[in-house]
Amino acid sequence: MIIPLFKSTIWNVISLVLIASLGYATYHFFLYEKPHNPKVFGPPAKTQWKPVGARSVAQHSYDIIPEPVTWSAIHVGVRNSDGVWGVAAPMFELDWVAEPAYFVGNGPLLDNEGNLYFSANFYHGERVLLVSLDAKTGERRWVIPGGDDISRSSAAFILNDPDNPGQQIIYQIGYDRLMAVRPDGSIVWSKATGLMLDDEQRKRRDTTKFHSFNYHPATDSLVSITQAGALLAYSRKTGELIAPVGQVPGAPAISGKGTKIPGFILDRVDPLMDQAFGKTDEGNSLFSSAVNYIYGGGGVVTNFFSIDPDSSIIYMAATAADAEDGTVDGRSELGAIYSINLVDDGEGGLEFKVLNRNIFKGGTGSTPALSGDGRRLYVSDNEGHVIALDSELRELWRVNVGEPLVGSITVATDNNELYAVTAKDVIQLIDNGDHGTRGWTGELNGFDGYANVDVQSNALTATVTANGVVVMIGGGKSLVGRTLMLHMGMGLLDRKTGKLRYFAEGREDSLAMSVVAADGSLYVAHSPLRRAVGKAIYPDLTPEVTGGIARFKPIRLDLMARDAICAATDRVINASSLVLTTERLAIETDILQIKHLLGQADNAIKQAVNDGDMTAEVAGKLTDLLQQSQPSLAAADLSQAVPGLSQACGMFN
Repeated sequence: MIIPLFKSTIWNVISLVLIASLGYATYHFFLYEKPHNPKVFGPPAKTQWKPVGARSVAQHSYDIIPEPVTWSAIHVGVRNSDGVWGVAAPMFELDWVAEPAYFVGNGPLLDNEGNLYFSANFYHGERVLLVSLDAKTGERRWVIPGGDDISRSSAAFILNDPDNPGQQIIYQIGYDRLMAVRPDGSIVWSKATGLMLDDEQRKRRDTTKFHSFNYHPATDSLVSITQAGALLAYSRKTGELIAPVGQVPGAPAISGKGTKIPGFILDRVDPLMDQAFGKTDEGNSLFSSAVNYIYGGGGVVTNFFSIDPDSSIIYMAATAADAEDGTVDGRSELGAIYSINLVDDGEGGLEFKVLNRNIFKGGTGSTPALSGDGRRLYVSDNEGHVIALDSELRELWRVNVGEPLVGSITVATDNNELYAVTAKDVIQLIDNGDHGTRGWTGELNGFDGYANVDVQSNALTATVTANGVVVMIGGGKSLVGRTLMLHMGMGLLDRKTGKLRYFAEGREDSLAMSVVAADGSLYVAHSPLRRAVGKAIYPDLTPEVTGGIARFKPIRLDLMARDAICAATDRVINASSLVLTTERLAIETDILQIKHLLGQADNAIKQAVNDGDMTAEVAGKLTDLLQQSQPSLAAADLSQAVPGLSQACGMFN
């Protein structure tokens, strides 16, 4: 069966509450007194991580696909890499929580002007399709309300507007309508999807739930898919359907194993969720709805999908065809990875065609994530294996990390690094070509010293940045090896060692991603399910559940300037050692990243002076050195930028 991050998290919650029900009589046993003396995280030292050799890089331009400097799609970009070019703030603190009435399972996304966007999954009161916030203040900029013609929609998706360089467009699809919106909230176009659903189909979540758009360069189209496996392609420019609706050849997944949640657990968790977010469109409580989805069977496609921007091949995890599991019963016990493309139908039109497939026993637990050059994709199965496949879906290697993954694999473009997340750990892996090896296991000790935290574990996907790996850490009580989450916080791991460089407590659990903005801020979409269970079992030990979006703002901007300058320096040194005739594309991409890092540094320097964390004299010297290096940021001149940038980085020793 298919278990993506959301469903895998739910399954962990289900296991957890079942265990909790067995130990409920001993509830008060865990309320023992112990000192509350949280660990204090001081300014982190420089990281010693450096890029080595040529990066894995694609050949496409960034005229339509945004540079990976922040979140323009569910997993950063079209490849689902969960990696950004810039640095995350090495020190940060919780700043605000906005729009707490909304349960947000994806995102948020940010455009190149720094505006923030999210789509709500469940909510009290006002029905909305898309909300835009000021990313610095959390104030609402505008909202597109929901209506009868588009009452349920996917997460947003952002592309550059090639007809208006420097501008971007936000795209969104629901089961009746799709639309393109400018950052000021004006509608570019709004079109009917062309789907004709009868009343019974409209009631089925798998037919009406769309996965977000992705971009298909060869046809300049926006591709989406329903949980029932219907494939759709629309013109990016007009929103018109450009091909007949396709179908992934899978059957609905068999989910659940006949186990039922004890009534007293539902009686405690459902009211919490009802009070915070109201009921679903079907009239169910959010937690019960998720449980029913697990027990009632899944859809054909319950993950997002990737598109290689060079070949335009679509990669998605889904179920296998009905008969593949040996029983023709309208259900599938097997998962599959498919490669699909939009091809000529022989009559001057386009059609979806399955190119290759690879069937997985037990299914896959992640959205396929592509390497920088699109030649490899990485998935996980439900038995704890990280699996590398080539572009024709032939298995290259697999590594057992000891337990199933709970999110997509993070794929760095440097040093062949991968980052896998389980319910307990963040694990670095190295792709050695014909085999994979384990690197470090992350140090997740942000809640050391908390009175009510007995166990700490990973709580979200990992995001790789130029100065570390951003993670969420959950802390709470342990029941028979399971964690009842009471607290959450964001941390920054060192890419070289896996040690925790910095940590700050946050407000709420999330099923989304560890979002990093271009200014180094961290954003969390609030979607509390795990902490709702913790709240139900330990009501006095954790705050009320809440929704919305939280921002962790950068502090000590002098250290952010340091990390950005030193990351740019290391990249210049490495790029200048590459052979230009054979590695030009990698070098040119390095230069784009270096320019972004130096832009981050320049902004951080100005803010550090305003905050009193850097003197004007030091800022002036750093700015002069950075400006002196700018003319040398060209493929043939990079070595000339090394002395000035090295001196700037050395000023922080």
